[in-house]
Amino acid sequence: MKNRVAISGMEVISPFGYGRPVFENGLYSGTSAIGDITRFDTAIFRSRRGGQVPEHGPSTEKPSRRFLSYVMSQAFHASGLTEATGSRELAAGLILPVVTGQTEHSLSEAADDWLEEPLEAIADPEAFLPFGRVHRITSACASISSALAMGWSMIRHGQLDIVVIARAEILNVYDFASMDIVRAISLTDARPFDAERNGIMIGEGAGTVILESERSLAARRGQALAWLDGAASYVGGADLNMIDLDKPCVVECMKMSLAIAGADRADYIHAHATGTPQGDAYEAEALFKAMDDAGNIPVSSHKGATGHLLRCSGFLGIAAGIASLRTQCLPPTAGLEIQDPHIRARLLTERLPQKTSSVLVNNFGFCGNYASVFLRHSEAESPGRVT
Repeated sequence: MKNRVAISGMEVISPFGYGRPVFENGLYSGTSAIGDITRFDTAIFRSRRGGQVPEHGPSTEKPSRRFLSYVMSQAFHASGLTEATGSRELAAGLILPVVTGQTEHSLSEAADDWLEEPLEAIADPEAFLPFGRVHRITSACASISSALAMGWSMIRHGQLDIVVIARAEILNVYDFASMDIVRAISLTDARPFDAERNGIMIGEGAGTVILESERSLAARRGQALAWLDGAASYVGGADLNMIDLDKPCVVECMKMSLAIAGADRADYIHAHATGTPQGDAYEAEALFKAMDDAGNIPVSSHKGATGHLLRCSGFLGIAAGIASLRTQCLPPTAGLEIQDPHIRARLLTERLPQKTSSVLVNNFGFCGNYASVFLRHSEAESPGRVT
């Protein structure tokens, strides 16, 4: 019998501040955390705004290490693994998407100067668990959900009991310049699905997700935040440029996640939607090809509230999904004022109380990287699945 996979611990840092409660409060308020960037000089760029994390007290540590230390310690504390008898004998793995974004470098230096060895950004990984495996993964802005799919597979098929996924994203001049030069950054604000949307806003933050087998969770009498019942990761776009969405691949990614979870629809869809004219429209249309009842399923995105955390954005999507399941209330899309008349989806501009037992979270990236994950309420039964 294959293992069901739980999310047993999670923490995030967002432009609203430190912690999931702070992120949830900001998200459900419908307000935006976007403001002026102070991490580097923005004078040479078209835009000077982004989602910067508020200061959290004085520190001499690099932001990446400070962020990761917080989200890992808080996620483990919430999971109860640090106090669980015998937890250090569990087979555990660590997935660390490559850490980037060091604000002390300049544009004149090589791009490699923005890369940081992931383990060096964590003060003491062994303080949490002895990780028998450490994997690095990079799938552009789909990195977190691709890591979730990888971790889901390893636990589902009995290779590991626990998988920890952690990453930090720091606002930096190199990423900002690369988006600014292709005119992807909005000069106003990110407005997902809006008729007048004109680009993304870049944000920063961090997250940790702890995946755990149902067997391990039951043995230590732990509690699931939600069940990760479906996860699909695709690489497509072979005949496209690095930016355009591979429409059939987007559809198949969502359909595969649903099929693995034994579902034909979700009660709520947390969209990838970043505020780009083409990307939002393509994703909305793909929903109707992936699910027959798509027009009746509420859809929203967090990126008008926080900006796009690039390779770290999947954490906030998962946090929004878990909040929806726990509170039985769906978050609005900040920045959405006038719905694009060509988008047929049921978009949320205000918070919506609704009975919700499942959530589909999309997480897409440049260069043909796509991932979709299917979450169920912590008290939901496990249906039959295909893999």
